[in-house]
Amino acid sequence: MMAVTDVKIKRSIYSFVDTATITLPASARLQAKTEDLPQSVVTSRTFREGDKVEIWLGYDNDDKLQREFSGFVKRVNAATPCEIECEGYSWQLRRKNVLWSTDNNKTKLKDLLAMLVEGTDITLSKSIPDMPVQQICEGNISGTEALDWIKKNLYLTVYFTENELYAGLAYIEQPDKNQTKYKIGWNLVKDDQLKFRRAEDVKVQVRAVSFTNRNEAIVGQAGDSSGAIRTIHVRNITSQAELKKVAEAEAEKLRYDGYEGKVTGFLEPFALPGYRVILQDPNYSEREGTYLLESTEVKFGTGGGRRICEIGKKISKQNEQTTVTTN
Repeated sequence: MMAVTDVKIKRSIYSFVDTATITLPASARLQAKTEDLPQSVVTSRTFREGDKVEIWLGYDNDDKLQREFSGFVKRVNAATPCEIECEGYSWQLRRKNVLWSTDNNKTKLKDLLAMLVEGTDITLSKSIPDMPVQQICEGNISGTEALDWIKKNLYLTVYFTENELYAGLAYIEQPDKNQTKYKIGWNLVKDDQLKFRRAEDVKVQVRAVSFTNRNEAIVGQAGDSSGAIRTIHVRNITSQAELKKVAEAEAEKLRYDGYEGKVTGFLEPFALPGYRVILQDPNYSEREGTYLLESTEVKFGTGGGRRICEIGKKISKQNEQTTVTTN
């Protein structure tokens, strides 16, 4: 039986490449002898590139394990100990070539993505916007290059939730089950990387983007040139001056009192990038609110399990729901 000594999993709404690293002893003893393998094996020889991988983690009770990662073996490092590098479902697109083109300005983003994932195990999110894409012809490119094109040219956020591909705004409405709650001083291991910021100290740059019928981007900018960039999509406005006004209004919305940074919790409660995070602070109730979970790093080993969550923009104050549509 192979005993895992270390697991690391990284996922983010700003990357469509989920990664996992599994560390195992260099040799292992199987519970039962098979026809293909002897009872004692060299660990690295039992794994091959492209093998399907699922990582389930939890505490004690098998019924409460959560699937933290689903993907494929990318590389086997035959060292001591043995290290298995894994990649999410972007692995299938990395090995597929597509003719990335549109048809008479009538092609929708969903149509392009459906063509991209054809023949793979990937499904498309129902939350992908009904967005037209005009006049594209990029020739024969890989599936991951196509996703890079979407991020660069359409200013969209692209990421996977296991085998489900999403492209669109960074924040979308989530069902109630897709949220987690952290209480400072209660169910967090560390919160020293969580910082409180005031609206007057926030530096942000907003880009309001619209497209012509030739798929040329028109951009209106507002805010601090050295600030974090946020992108919003605007339809039916092709005036740069008007787009700048929209950007100025959005920049004002993004200047708020609230938290930013990272918190470290246990494996429970379970959370994935894109979830809502409800932060409670018994000492400063005015700082409480709901935030976007931008990335997670899950670590599991002999010292236990930890989930490091990167907190993004504030979605709402306590008892208030205000949708934010930025990338």
